Amino acid sequence: MSPYNKNSRDEVLLAFHRAYDRPTAEQIIEWVSKHPEFAEDIRAHAAVAHDWAAVCEAPATEPDETMLQRAFSNALNAMYDADREAEATSDVASEGFHDILARSGKEIFELASEFDIARGVLAALFNGWMLPPIRARLVSAVMSALAITRVKFDCALAFALLNPRLGHAKANQAPGIQPRACDDIIRDSPMSPERKRYWLEQDQ
Repeated sequence: MSPYNKNSRDEVLLAFHRAYDRPTAEQIIEWVSKHPEFAEDIRAHAAVAHDWAAVCEAPATEPDETMLQRAFSNALNAMYDADREAEATSDVASEGFHDILARSGKEIFELASEFDIARGVLAALFNGWMLPPIRARLVSAVMSALAITRVKFDCALAFALLNPRLGHAKANQAPGIQPRACDDIIRDSPMSPERKRYWLEQDQ
């Protein structure tokens, strides 16, 4: 949930202004996703921020018509890129790892064998039971095996965490989910100490 009052447009824009002097397309998307009710205001503020940053960095000369048109064009391009990225993100944000895995024609146990990793570690990730941050080596392996980008990986992870798959019910209680840290899941897996160390190391 946003830390700001949803009706406090000025608070959101002020925080956005303080956070970024020249917001990138990814940063604009992030804030629009957090505050969709102020999407147009955020995009307009980002355009002004780009213009202002360009003026501040340029020599202290009076801008001519060409400079103003170029600055306006750059701002429009940044907004267009942000909108395109937002559309692409919204397309992949509605599917999780299991959907992507199904399209690849693979099963979790096949990936586990391919990675030489405990099946339960991948199951925890795909089922939404693994809390980020996810080890870089595991992220890279999944991205490569499923032929997805980091954006799609992050969207699939967010989808999995928001839509966890329930575990099996025990005889005396309903099924439950207890998300755990990535490192804890790896350490508690039945892998050898060497393999655990491998997956816990930072990818070089």
